[in-house]
Amino acid sequence: MRLAKLGLKRTPEVQMAPLIDVVFLLLIFYSVTTQFVTDQRLKLKLPEAKTAESAGRGQQEKPPVVTVAADGSVWIDDRQIPEARLEEEIQRAVKRAKNRAIILKGDKGADYGVVVHVLDLARSAGAKSIQMSAIKPQKGGGG
Repeated sequence: MRLAKLGLKRTPEVQMAPLIDVVFLLLIFYSVTTQFVTDQRLKLKLPEAKTAESAGRGQQEKPPVVTVAADGSVWIDDRQIPEARLEEEIQRAVKRAKNRAIILKGDKGADYGVVVHVLDLARSAGAKSIQMSAIKPQKGGGG
């Protein structure tokens, strides 16, 4: 066709459909490849207790989780907290918690002094309920 000779000019336009498709694919790729910090990534080995109970709470009511790893590092809700800011961060976590409750998870191989230190900081921050995490032993798994 001889559009130029007829005096017709095409105006450039941006096609939105392919652009939206590309952005959507990038969003899917990002969400699938993102790594989340979990207890498995920390390789946390909780102690066993025959009377351990499941959490059974909804995500909205779940208190902050303070974790003491085997290497002595302390994590609050999957964020590693440096020793210098530990007291401040525990106070902040207790204040924002519903019913001023926290969950304390200590690795089986963690230094008992660090666990007691975190427990003491939580109590001095005003925590009214401190739940200790443990796992139930396997039934019939004789070794």
